[in-house]
Amino acid sequence: MAKKIKGVVAQFGTKGYGFITGDDEEKYFVHQKNIFNKSRLKAGTRVVFKAQESEKGLVASDVELENGSEKVNTSTNTSSGLSAGTIKAALSILFIAQAVVIYKVFFTSVAG
Repeated sequence: MAKKIKGVVAQFGTKGYGFITGDDEEKYFVHQKNIFNKSRLKAGTRVVFKAQESEKGLVASDVELENGSEKVNTSTNTSSGLSAGTIKAALSILFIAQAVVIYKVFFTSVAG
């Protein structure tokens, strides 16, 4: 029977797996497929998970953020990042500014 444990993500790599250090001081292997809503974990994040014993050692499954705060995680991402529309608008303005500078430097100096 799996028991619920709280812990901290010790490491989580770009390949989709890592380790959680439980409050019981044990290390648990975690894979992306065992994370609730498939969110990406970051080192230092508090989580709650079910601990299971496998052939290779302790494994964390049904991993969730400790506060169950899926909303906190997504609101943090949207408030700290720029939307795709904002980035496209900024790049468009930069492109137009470069076109104007190139026109003035190359075409007005040749004609004048």
